[in-house]
Amino acid sequence: MNNPFAPADAPFGDTRPSPAPAASPLPSLEALLAASAPRPAPVPAKPPAPAQTPAAMEVLQAMPARESACADLDAELLLVHAGTPESALAQTWMRRVLDGARLHTARFQDNLDEQVQLLLPHAVFIHFELPVLELAKRLVQQLRVSHPHLPLIAVGRMKNPEVTLGALRAGVQDFLDLDGSPQVAQKLVRELVSRSPGIAPEAQDSAPLTAVLSARAGLGTSLLAAHLAWYLQQRLVQDDDAPASLLGPATGQDDEQALQTLLLDLGSPGGDGSLYLDVGTGFDFIEAVQNLRRFDRRMVSTALLRHASGLRLLSLPPRTGELREVSYADADLLVLRLRQYFRHVVADLGAVQQSSLAARVAMRASTVWVVCDQSVASVVSTADLVRQLLEQKIDRSKIQLIVSRFDKRLELDAQQVARQLQLPLLAVIPERRLALTQAVNQGQLLAPERHRDPYVQAVGQLADQLLRTHHPELAAPAAKRSLLGRLIPSLRS
Repeated sequence: MNNPFAPADAPFGDTRPSPAPAASPLPSLEALLAASAPRPAPVPAKPPAPAQTPAAMEVLQAMPARESACADLDAELLLVHAGTPESALAQTWMRRVLDGARLHTARFQDNLDEQVQLLLPHAVFIHFELPVLELAKRLVQQLRVSHPHLPLIAVGRMKNPEVTLGALRAGVQDFLDLDGSPQVAQKLVRELVSRSPGIAPEAQDSAPLTAVLSARAGLGTSLLAAHLAWYLQQRLVQDDDAPASLLGPATGQDDEQALQTLLLDLGSPGGDGSLYLDVGTGFDFIEAVQNLRRFDRRMVSTALLRHASGLRLLSLPPRTGELREVSYADADLLVLRLRQYFRHVVADLGAVQQSSLAARVAMRASTVWVVCDQSVASVVSTADLVRQLLEQKIDRSKIQLIVSRFDKRLELDAQQVARQLQLPLLAVIPERRLALTQAVNQGQLLAPERHRDPYVQAVGQLADQLLRTHHPELAAPAAKRSLLGRLIPSLRS
């Protein structure tokens, strides 16, 4: 099975097998620090003799004072180093080349998560050199997991192929050569900062993100996500004191206040969500990434596809080749920004082994709902998927199981599937392929008003679960309205 968690520098949709793991596991961060990090040495008071001057220092001496293309750059930058004489030279080079930018420094031994949260840097530069090469690679891998939206740039000497290759394989976005042209470095940093206008704390004004995924195609994941997003949209609108006009045409200021639920369709092939919701095609995920600099609330309100209920939709385009034109850092930043505009985001990730992007979204989700059916093949594939999710440091408490297409006549029941996967059983979705296919062929979904349909009841309970977990202030009123909605048709009949 292909590894869905491709490195950050790999293109979207790349299904090439990952390199074989090393024979022995990487040492711990503490072990690397104790074994390989030399003691800090002071910067020499006098420059070395001209015959022994490093190439980087020669470049600095040749630069006119205060001549920097970054003199007016308003950016927070963080350089992480090991405290060696070579890293002292790298600091001096960075300060001269990036004169005007606010360059902060930290050691590998420092609490970098805290530093990133405190400084909110536009980019992090990691100094790569042979004595601490493994430590620098380990740091990049940790930052890619904890802060996937943060651009990571290596600083070192490209004349050393081991250093250069190690940095790129670790997942940095680019490499600044200490022996290279300062103008090239200034241009790269300026372009990087212009694409990434600062990092907002993820916990601030960030909507819950529910990821729905499966290990195999054909389990009804996309249909489930479409129904779930629609039902949740109706509950959020009903429980919000917004006027009924919010369900009307998507125009004007009222529409900007109607951003309740977003369905993020990142399954493969792209576009299934728009077919199920019958909203046509239009502005897609790739275009959103390409317009990231001008992506604001008004653009979200007017550009994203809109269902009659007010539900918004953003899908991958069917032209999967275009995914190679987008960087992971930009895609991560787009998802983070979308979570600041909506009250809840439902991400349809489909069968995640086909998309590295889907795996990255799952890493940042508030809850991860894994869909599996009653077949042995599906259980085996799902067990492998769960193992890979845990290897990517996803908290097991966030992962829950949904058994789909459930048929009580089959011997492998839902509780047995849950025990095999060692996951809590969240819900059982009954087998309703006939009714679902008939509805989809007519350009519809099963409306939430069909209270007696077992599929509608199951998905409605999932929507209520999201309200209780992430919107507790709305859960009680929603339960009362839901009960009344079920009683009225019964009384009429």
